[in-house]
Amino acid sequence: MAEFTRRQVLRIGAVAGVGTALGTGLIAELLRRAALHRVSLTRTRLGTLVTVTVVHPDAAEARAMVDDAFAEMTRLEAILSRYRSDSPLSILNAAGSVDDAPAELLEVMSQALEYARMSEGAFDPTVAPLLRLYASRAARGEGLPDPLAVKNALGVVGHEGVHIDGVGIELGRPGMSVTLDGIAKGYVVDRTLATLVAAGADRVLVDAGGDMASGGAGSPNEPWTVAVQDPRDARGTLDFVRLAGGCIATSGDYMQSFTEDRSAHHIIDPRTGHSPSHTASVSVVAPTAMAADALSTAVMVLGPDKGVRLLDALDGVEGLVVSKAGEAVRTTGFASHRGA
Repeated sequence: MAEFTRRQVLRIGAVAGVGTALGTGLIAELLRRAALHRVSLTRTRLGTLVTVTVVHPDAAEARAMVDDAFAEMTRLEAILSRYRSDSPLSILNAAGSVDDAPAELLEVMSQALEYARMSEGAFDPTVAPLLRLYASRAARGEGLPDPLAVKNALGVVGHEGVHIDGVGIELGRPGMSVTLDGIAKGYVVDRTLATLVAAGADRVLVDAGGDMASGGAGSPNEPWTVAVQDPRDARGTLDFVRLAGGCIATSGDYMQSFTEDRSAHHIIDPRTGHSPSHTASVSVVAPTAMAADALSTAVMVLGPDKGVRLLDALDGVEGLVVSKAGEAVRTTGFASHRGA
């Protein structure tokens, strides 16, 4: 067998793709010859399966890095989850205010409100009452909510009602509640990546159910190649994206559908109370996973035309939008991120 340099091995791993990168016996042998180790662990966090992959010269150090990364996820989830009754976010929703919010909650909430303003309300963290309405009826097999129920839920939706004053957060109307599902996962991925890079990982990929971040000193020269799923074929691929220290997030009507025809799903237009009828999926490439996460949600609501215009107006951001009819629309610079 030919001898391979460390750089050549990393390049082979990058081209192999996320799902199989460095996973075969051949690649394992190449890693051994290049004195590199790949540690990849998958655990349940953030309501999804999270895979953390680290390439590092020392296997024991790599495993310790990954363990620390999952510990950081656990810590952040305890702050930002709306499904844990003791989290600061749940306390905010129950009481209508918190006087001494953790710095992480303040940061994510501030960014959520900024994306709400940027998208003219297409992204809105106060959409939680609508999500609860649809999800609870679907869980009971009761079908879609009636127009009056949707109207009542819409009455307590509106990001303008969230007020941040120093370290305090207040919900301005009784019945309001907040979900950070469309942005917090990206934030946690960013923080996890930062933990690994600070620990000295050479190349890192964090994949939290489609929210992905890459980093490490080796990433700019040896990017990861990831596949963008076809929203109508679970095994199909629409495109490939190279992540050289960047991030990608995907939102789709196939992820959490309330109806078999995917006309109602977990992404709801906060302005109408209904899921968008025009878009099947959105993938956004951005400098941070938090930006990609929030923008993919916003563009799902805005649709291909308005959504692509928003992405084109933002520096360092590109996207791929797929309509319900299957038409793929890409931003002007998306091709620069393409890989194979």
